[in-house]
Amino acid sequence: MTRSNKTIAIVAAAALAVWFLGPRLLGFRRWEWHQKLVLEVDTPAGTKTGGSTVAIYADTEPKWIPISAAGGIHSEVRGEASFVEVSPGRYLFAIRAQDETERAVVSFHFQKGATNFQIFSALDTERGTGFVPYIYYPQLVTFVDLSDPNSVKEVDPRHLEATFGPGVSLKCIALQVTNERVTDGPVEKILKWLPDYCGILFDRSRYESLSATNRLANSLSSGAFKVPCK
Repeated sequence: MTRSNKTIAIVAAAALAVWFLGPRLLGFRRWEWHQKLVLEVDTPAGTKTGGSTVAIYADTEPKWIPISAAGGIHSEVRGEASFVEVSPGRYLFAIRAQDETERAVVSFHFQKGATNFQIFSALDTERGTGFVPYIYYPQLVTFVDLSDPNSVKEVDPRHLEATFGPGVSLKCIALQVTNERVTDGPVEKILKWLPDYCGILFDRSRYESLSATNRLANSLSSGAFKVPCK
């Protein structure tokens, strides 16, 4: 190889390094992983299990960028809410939220003092199952009438029997970091009206109001069960 060709090869290799590693060298980082929230419920008919897999995208900008959010972690969740059929025709749903990243962090026992970079890199590359601490449980709801979004009702995770009857209790909520594909479709088969509530709340209001008759229905839209909204 001539000196000229060697120079071209070196320049090309350097250009590729900058192309692939440039953002990281400048302090930009991005991580992605799939996590599955699994609900396990004990019933007189045995343990019922259900869950959905969502994609988590997390990124950060370097602190040298002159914006207020520089150095912070930003995350995005795509997928749908987990649910389990507790008894025929009666479902328990876990509202999906923007704190899914934090839920993943606390559900796995990372080494004390681990940085966000270390934690997210582990979630990005490793697989496993953790258990969600009670204080990080998602909001749990059911629908008195599956055809009526305004019939949504909050469920106390400590007292499922109050909603679903004697002998029903929440066994645990687990979180799996997995290679499974993002779940897309099952929740709409149960809540067929979801696509109609992308831009309005479950009580058909446009905006939340403290005077709403059903504050829970007035605070939820399709985004609580599925993102992106179709």
